[in-house]
Amino acid sequence: MSLITACPACQTQFEVTDEQLQAYAGKVRCGECDHVFDARSHLLSSATPVEADAGAAIASEAEVYFKVSAEAAQAETNTVTPDISLQPDVVLDDALSPSWNLRLDDTENTQPEIPAFLRSVSLDERPVPAASPVSLWLFRTLSALLLLTLLLQGLYFMRTSLAANYPHTKPFLLALCKPLHCELSLPHDIAQLTIDDADIQEHKERQGVLTFSSVLMNHGAVVQAYPKVELTLTNTADEAVLRKILNPADYLPSTVNHTAGLAPQQEQSVKVLLGVDEKLVTGFRVAIAY
Repeated sequence: MSLITACPACQTQFEVTDEQLQAYAGKVRCGECDHVFDARSHLLSSATPVEADAGAAIASEAEVYFKVSAEAAQAETNTVTPDISLQPDVVLDDALSPSWNLRLDDTENTQPEIPAFLRSVSLDERPVPAASPVSLWLFRTLSALLLLTLLLQGLYFMRTSLAANYPHTKPFLLALCKPLHCELSLPHDIAQLTIDDADIQEHKERQGVLTFSSVLMNHGAVVQAYPKVELTLTNTADEAVLRKILNPADYLPSTVNHTAGLAPQQEQSVKVLLGVDEKLVTGFRVAIAY
């Protein structure tokens, strides 16, 4: 059965068959304007009877104008179906359509135009705020006081190292310590000292007296203060029988000035007498510390 449908874009009427409508769910393409539409939605309610030869002509024209192709139908199914009601009744010519000749590369590289009154202003011509003489003097005074305070703190906490490494600064450091009531002592770097060749023997003339002897060495590059010697005498069960802390004045000869310290790369003999029952003593341990 033949039906008459009209293109909603150009209002051209065509004759279609049920086979054509069922082929692609009623989607057809107009041969006049190439507009794709649903022919079932635009069927005419009444049609003028046509003669046989006219019907044949319309049928032949339908074959020409209604090119229902798989390509057109596939393209329509892959995209959103346009709203037919929004299609224009009259297609405007391309010459009447507005054209926008925009070049993105030009707009991106275009720099904003600077007004003339701004272009004439130089950064070097900006007025420099005038500094007040009082504020400038106050700033310089406070800076000098802070630097002096930092310098004095450094001298105070590093006075021992400075006096040992730079002996010519010792008089100045002593004068600095006098009003501060601080002491200028010798370095106490125990890692630079060792005690070796320690030995305990019975005294040859005095009964019940042991003689402890050893050698104290300074391996450092500066003078080191004499350390304390901790001597522990043990019995056969390695239990402490006697423990004594020996000060430098106790183990140094009377001819040695212990306040002067042990010179760098030098060694000093250590000797002390201990009154104890030699029968109870079978061993000893020795260590140095500050």
